Amino acid sequence: MEVPPLDDWPIWLPREAGRTSGVTDADRIPLDPRGLARRPLTPPPLGALYTPPPHPLRYHAPMLAFLLACTGPSDAPPADTAAPVDTAEAVGDSGGPFAVAFRYVVIADPHVSDPTGENLDRLDAAVAWINAEAGARDLRLVLVVGDIAWGDGMDAARASLDRLAIPYVPLNGDNEVHLGSEEAYALAFADVYDTLATTFDAWTMGPVAVDHPEYGPAWLHNLAFSYEGVRFVGLDWASRSPSTVLSELGELHDFEGGTFPFFEAEVGAAGGELEDVVLFGHMPMHLGVFDLEQMARIAGVTAPHGDHVWADLAGHFHANGSQRVEDGGYDVYVTDATWDDDVELRIVEVQANRARFAPTTDTVVVPY
Repeated sequence: MEVPPLDDWPIWLPREAGRTSGVTDADRIPLDPRGLARRPLTPPPLGALYTPPPHPLRYHAPMLAFLLACTGPSDAPPADTAAPVDTAEAVGDSGGPFAVAFRYVVIADPHVSDPTGENLDRLDAAVAWINAEAGARDLRLVLVVGDIAWGDGMDAARASLDRLAIPYVPLNGDNEVHLGSEEAYALAFADVYDTLATTFDAWTMGPVAVDHPEYGPAWLHNLAFSYEGVRFVGLDWASRSPSTVLSELGELHDFEGGTFPFFEAEVGAAGGELEDVVLFGHMPMHLGVFDLEQMARIAGVTAPHGDHVWADLAGHFHANGSQRVEDGGYDVYVTDATWDDDVELRIVEVQANRARFAPTTDTVVVPY
């Protein structure tokens, strides 16, 4: 997996990284050297790239993440993974005409920390829009991909999501962990997971309370379920490192009861229709969030099943973007946060014929 030269990276941060409102598309924090949220602008000099934000956990520092993960020689062994198996496109419409099977919604980064604050109002607006549109748009379920709430906002966020008229599947992000609410999140949403276990087919969940071999007690949320022939796999890649910088990156949690073994088992069992596996979680599964060695290991799992693994649906970066992970045989779709600028949601339309699924995505701006 080659790292592009720095001069070729279409990534930089605005000087006004600490701004809390009035952010426009022209001010977006670009995400990735492979094209996520790429903007056709000339990069400024390196010294103009990054102004530290006032709170390291409130505004992400993807440039620093890339420098840490990507610069210099890597000690990672070269990936010995063959080219990803992905025959879905070749199959095309040979299985007959496509028809819409169902649609679902992705909510990212509500950031509710105050039970009376604007971020909760924004989440409420998203919930109200989904309820109003669910029938006409045939929306069946909602994936909430992390950074939902912490501190005093936890119960309020849970109450807001409980007002959804269709099932929702929540996952924690890095902020629940690093703002001291990891266990509180596990307790607040425990009965939601109990209900989902009786709602969806083939529900499974990894251990929640675990003893992390490096960081001690942790609460992981890894889960999977089936709906209308699609296997949804939710993954907790959020780092448990106490480091301000490393906490913004992904971590494999490769130990018994951890995320990587759960991911490996779920993807390894793929065997339904083509493009029938959807990965989702807070941390996007691409280079920069994960380093070269980690990405080689992820691709080693997904590449042999590239005709089944459609995409990874994520948040974390507070912007919309998409990227192809060629070595892994899947796409990444990052969804904008509801807490800042526009209240945006991602809608995934699942089309299917006799041979394969053919999902597409679009984003909508919710009136607020």
